[in-house]
Amino acid sequence: MKHISLSLRDSSSSIVRGDRGRVLIDTVRKKGDAASSEMIRFLCELDPFLSEHLGLM
Repeated sequence: MKHISLSLRDSSSSIVRGDRGRVLIDTVRKKGDAASSEMIRFLCELDPFLSEHLGLM
């Protein structure tokens, strides 16, 4: 992912930590299939164990 909009980043400071992931995923999903695929690719590189556990690999 290249960047997250400043408004999302600024608003995330007021979001409960557990909800930040949901907000991020919802934001990426709204951007479309290409953004979702890029996020999945990034997660697979960053944490292969978690990605496998989530069925992303």
